[in-house]
Amino acid sequence: MGMGTVNLYESPALREFTQPVIRPGGFELTARGLTHCQMAPNTRVLDVGCGTGATVDYLRKGYGLTAMGLDFSALLLQEGARTYGDSPLVQGSAEQLPLAAGSFGAVLCECVLSLCPDPLHVLGQIRQVLQLGGYLVLTDLYTREPYPVIKNSDTPLRCCLAGAVDRSTTQDRIKTAGFELLLWEDHSKALKQLAGQLVWTYGSLDAFWTTLLGPDAANVMMNSGVGGCRRPGYYLLVAQKK
Repeated sequence: MGMGTVNLYESPALREFTQPVIRPGGFELTARGLTHCQMAPNTRVLDVGCGTGATVDYLRKGYGLTAMGLDFSALLLQEGARTYGDSPLVQGSAEQLPLAAGSFGAVLCECVLSLCPDPLHVLGQIRQVLQLGGYLVLTDLYTREPYPVIKNSDTPLRCCLAGAVDRSTTQDRIKTAGFELLLWEDHSKALKQLAGQLVWTYGSLDAFWTTLLGPDAANVMMNSGVGGCRRPGYYLLVAQKK
């Protein structure tokens, strides 16, 4: 019998090291991205793929922004409701944002876009809900070396490594979706730090994946495309709707 879908971001095996946010770089990269966005207090901001809503809480309390979050995971949103009860969090899909056009001054999409089957469509959805001149703050994994994409849509692993593409492809998508690129920075050090924590705890990255996926971890990873991703990197990107 096959295993059910494994959402890496719901897994205690990873979240132990990434609390309160579920991504490399944490609030430090969020703050770095915001320094390139000219926003007045109370600007409406949407966090797409908000997880438990930790970043929404950070934006509201640390920056005075009118932030809300959206995530597909009922499990993470339920945890967020218990932890950040005063933060507006809604369940929904990045592929079909249930929000009014032109209603946000900025959208954050951190370690989420590469999870989406159609990233260009998601960027179009984000552009639609942004005001003219609104900002997109994006962090995600990317491939620093070309590799053959071997993906099985039936794989039980849901992980952003499987959807990582190179820098040129990412930037082309941003421009095609109608954004002006303001900033691209490599922050692969944050990814290395997370990998180091996992190795320290589990003994190796292979042992971490086996803990998460079971004894057939290597086959699951290769079928999802993760196993072929050499030298993955991590980036911060800021763009503006023109």
